[in-house]
Amino acid sequence: MGKKKAAKKPDVMDDRVPRKEPYTSARMTGVLERIREQATRMSALARSLDDAKIDSIVVDGHAMLIRGLNQIENFLDNASRAVREAKSSRETL
Repeated sequence: MGKKKAAKKPDVMDDRVPRKEPYTSARMTGVLERIREQATRMSALARSLDDAKIDSIVVDGHAMLIRGLNQIENFLDNASRAVREAKSSRETL
């Protein structure tokens, strides 16, 4: 017996985030501010551990953090490439 074909999904997925989005300098600055706030919170947590002389803690969601950091790296690589391409296409005009 052959494989069944996947049923076509209705266009209910309209609330999905598009794969590519335009970014302005202001939007990038907003993202950077959010990352800075998160870094400040993480720094405060590390300081709190040091102040309390706590050797280590067990935190749920570690893998999610690592994936998120990797996603930020990927985004930065893609954004850098887009800037290079925008500059080169502007120079060739």
